[in-house]
Amino acid sequence: MTEYFDEEGLLKVIKTFELSEEITRLNWSWNNHPDPVKKAHELMDKGQKLFLEISEYEQRMGSKLSKYQRDKIDDAIVDLGKLIPYMKNKIKPYESLENSQLKNV
Repeated sequence: MTEYFDEEGLLKVIKTFELSEEITRLNWSWNNHPDPVKKAHELMDKGQKLFLEISEYEQRMGSKLSKYQRDKIDDAIVDLGKLIPYMKNKIKPYESLENSQLKNV
């Protein structure tokens, strides 16, 4: 039996790498970006949609999906996940009015 490879699985890997590139570029230019938090929200929305697409794809393909393709998609997702903490470290938590008032007392 030959392993099954399809273009849709490859496109999922490509989209994951493209999102990784966008997040990396945002991380590198965080302080020079006009609105990095807004861009981060947009990228997280893209990621959420991509993860849903991948889940639907894996569910639809089932056992037809080769181990190689499954591993490639999983590797791309793991690599993408490694970028998130770097972006998370750039985000400054919002300081509530209550906390800032307490500091001034």
